[in-house]
Amino acid sequence: MRLPPAVRAAALTAVGGNRLQKEFAWMSWAGTVWRLEGASGVVYVKRAHHLEGERDRTVWLAGRLPVPEVLGLFQGFGDDWLLTRAMPGTPLSDRSLGWEPSRVARRLGEILREVHATDATGCPFGERRPGYVLLHGDYCLPNVLVQDGGAFSGLIDVGGAGLGDPEDDLAAGVWTLQYNFGPGYAREFLDAYGWPPMSDKAIERLRRRYSR
Repeated sequence: MRLPPAVRAAALTAVGGNRLQKEFAWMSWAGTVWRLEGASGVVYVKRAHHLEGERDRTVWLAGRLPVPEVLGLFQGFGDDWLLTRAMPGTPLSDRSLGWEPSRVARRLGEILREVHATDATGCPFGERRPGYVLLHGDYCLPNVLVQDGGAFSGLIDVGGAGLGDPEDDLAAGVWTLQYNFGPGYAREFLDAYGWPPMSDKAIERLRRRYSR
């Protein structure tokens, strides 16, 4: 993987030393991400066609929710490159947590309740309507980090964050639990969030609302 010179220079400034250890992290509809490690730290760089929106949302969320520190947005090789500092914690999708799926589902719901309760006064993203809340925008297990036995430590991949219908994040949560663990965990997730009881058919309609 070849980095644009400006990205490489900014990454080295952030992590120290004169050499970067590069490791592919993940690829999704939102872009391709690499982990870059240096002498004194770790950063991540995402490559995609348009990342200005994610940069702006991440900056706005800082201080309201735990999100990565933005180190810069660069252009190179026909794409945007967003450089952020690594966050503490482990994704809820990581089996190294050693949690049963039911515990993951409950914690996912509890954290989403906290996210949706965040004061979104002045949010410039999305549309303000009655019942709308501050959304993550792609509330899936790999994008939610915990540490120290389950404490909420971070959100990543916030390019879709903004005001919106809470069912959009709930749909992603139901989808991601079934994708990672199979059916049967949606009710624990929804109960932990505090959502009113739903029938099996209603839960399946909710899951299908997620269109990634």
